[in-house]
Amino acid sequence: MTGDGDREDVPLTRPNGCRWCGLEEREHYRRWKPPIGWHHWVVPTDDQRKQRMRERRERVTDTPEDASGFLLCG
Repeated sequence: MTGDGDREDVPLTRPNGCRWCGLEEREHYRRWKPPIGWHHWVVPTDDQRKQRMRERRERVTDTPEDASGFLLCG
């Protein structure tokens, strides 16, 4: 069963994550990702960065209204 609440459990890809797998450059080295296979970190496209930033913004703006405008971290 999937609902909107389940979306918060899925980690967001960072805007500067690898073009193919989404991992940050520093923790990447060589990774396997079908259909690309083994690859080094590759700069994401501008469109990928823009989409990833939008997804992050949507996640923050989708918080419940009873949060009083604050995002709690911890």
